[in-house]
Amino acid sequence: MRSVVPLLLLALGCTTPSSHAPSAADATLARGPWLEVPAVEMPTGDTSIPISLLKDVADALLRRPGARVCDPMTNRPIPGLSTEYCSTVYVTGNADSLSWRVTEPLTGTHNRCNPFFVVKDEDYPASQVWVVGYIHNHPCGAVPSSLDLGAWPTDAFNPYVAMAEVRLVPGNPAPAVHGKTAIEMASALVAERQDGTRLFLRYFPTGEVQQWSQGKARWISLGRCAPRGENSLGTGPQCSEEPLRLLPE
Repeated sequence: MRSVVPLLLLALGCTTPSSHAPSAADATLARGPWLEVPAVEMPTGDTSIPISLLKDVADALLRRPGARVCDPMTNRPIPGLSTEYCSTVYVTGNADSLSWRVTEPLTGTHNRCNPFFVVKDEDYPASQVWVVGYIHNHPCGAVPSSLDLGAWPTDAFNPYVAMAEVRLVPGNPAPAVHGKTAIEMASALVAERQDGTRLFLRYFPTGEVQQWSQGKARWISLGRCAPRGENSLGTGPQCSEEPLRLLPE
């Protein structure tokens, strides 16, 4: 297993990292593992994206150029300066030895990043790679947008229903299982607020959005959301609680 201690460089004018993040035009599949983020070995005490992985991804992702650039007056990303990056998150190995990994990040725009969902891992064949979702940053700490929820793994057939009863289990062709525990699909976002605190959210095919509570050291459900219609003027999702509020911590 590859393991590189993640580096933390926090400044608006970040130094360009030595490894260039490919754009969508540079690749047709996601390549892993990303050497700046250590693999997280099972068991993690969770059946979905573990907080330890998200914290390591945040350390590496948020030091990239534009990843934390936010207009302090409007609390909105700045086109041309703010940048979203996305890494595909996957598990690999077998039922006895399974680990969480992420791919090298792709570069998006100020409000969108389109991840790849086919992964080429350097250590395992495709039959032992299960794509779970993706992790991306929001330059301004905010809940998932309609673009985020509509990308994947929200139910593409009816995002307004959004499979409210089932959290899909990735299969390739069989489900990803560690021991007797099935691994659930989810995507996540990380952000850093202007006061330097980190924000960690993950969301499921059910539409459930969870936030990591630093004080309680556990995931807290914020509500259920689905993308709004294509003709909607706003990009905010349609949620069971309007508006979806982040934890006050």
